[in-house]
Amino acid sequence: MELLDDYSGAFEAGFHLGRLSRRALAGLGREYMLFAHFLDRGLMPLVGKRFGAAAMTGVACDEWIGSSPVYNPRVRRLLGIGGDGASAILKAFQLDIGFPHQYMDVGYELVDESVGYFWLKRCGALEDIMAISPGSEKAVIQLCHHMEDPTFPATVSAVNRRAVISPVHRPPLAPGHVGPVCRWQVAITADDQGFQELPLTATVRASRAASFQYAPITAAADGGMADYAGAFKADFTLDDLSQPVLARQCKEIALDAHLLMRASFLSVRERHGGDVVEEFARDQWAGIAAVSIPRLRARLGIAGDDMASILKTLQIDPALPGEYVRSGAELIDERRGRFWIEPCAAIAPGEPEAWTTLLAHPTQPGIDRVAATVNPRARVRRIDAAAIDTAPAVYAWEIEIDPDAEPMKESPIADIVRFSNVSRVVFSTTEAQRTQRSQT
Repeated sequence: MELLDDYSGAFEAGFHLGRLSRRALAGLGREYMLFAHFLDRGLMPLVGKRFGAAAMTGVACDEWIGSSPVYNPRVRRLLGIGGDGASAILKAFQLDIGFPHQYMDVGYELVDESVGYFWLKRCGALEDIMAISPGSEKAVIQLCHHMEDPTFPATVSAVNRRAVISPVHRPPLAPGHVGPVCRWQVAITADDQGFQELPLTATVRASRAASFQYAPITAAADGGMADYAGAFKADFTLDDLSQPVLARQCKEIALDAHLLMRASFLSVRERHGGDVVEEFARDQWAGIAAVSIPRLRARLGIAGDDMASILKTLQIDPALPGEYVRSGAELIDERRGRFWIEPCAAIAPGEPEAWTTLLAHPTQPGIDRVAATVNPRARVRRIDAAAIDTAPAVYAWEIEIDPDAEPMKESPIADIVRFSNVSRVVFSTTEAQRTQRSQT
């Protein structure tokens, strides 16, 4: 079957990421990595408004400490990254959703298996903070010290408990500073550093999401890397992976973001009680969808506002990580369609809370906001799952575009998310990125 460079053509009921070409997947993968930062831009304002600025830092630290030690081993296992030396740590950073490619322009140097370095020529997160809080050294320290000091050790300890990560320099920078905004050393020492995981991390690790396994890859490689077991590549990008591996990695990126989100809501529950969890989750999804969905649609050429466009958008939304979330879609006509969730790990009993728990809501399942982003006159209505006669379904919805309906108003959180520079990231081609890096 011919691979697609985009999804601008006809709706495919059985569409999956494996239908996309290597080039399309690399671009989509960068968007999926950026999605993790969208999650923060949608949640932290809610936390800050309700509980104060210090609470944002606490939840932000918890979400990364609670998730990166869980998804880090997953990524290394999927791509055959063995060992516990500096190269394994740097490879894992290259694939970490905390470092979205290009938004965080990271350079790497492996000295040997005991020492390595990484640096940020450009840090989108720092630029965002400086724009939101102009001239605030306190805000910079909060990001570059109070958040990085506990979270970076959690990430490197997931590879080697003898690893130490320390700044060579970082913001606030001295007047007249030239060069990378920060530089970090990773070193393997003789002693266990005694990093103590949060109980929250154990809860995330016990989830079905953490242990979920993808179906074996059966497609042939296309010249790209079938794994990352070989030598460390300082200029690694997603484009280096083969098409079937990249299709799986895009799903993994979405699942990593899902684990990140789980940790954040567990933190909110532990710190501030469960009453606000569902409220925050719904507001976060609504605010992010309004800004991230148009980016995803543009990336894959999904134009228009008809039912086919709505269903295609739901099929590629990282909020529903493929395979972990098993979904189906049926196009009835240009104004009507169906979407459903089949039995799968994501909605099995006992899973920690996250956006997938919202799917059970009878009137506001989360995907209603995704549909409305494509067409504000789209309405999502829960139907009996037994009405889906082509596949087993647990949750099912009929989606209808009503030309006479009042357009659904955008969530107020959307304006906050849109203000962030995450919404304005423009990705360059891999070739341009590598040329730029080689010149610095």
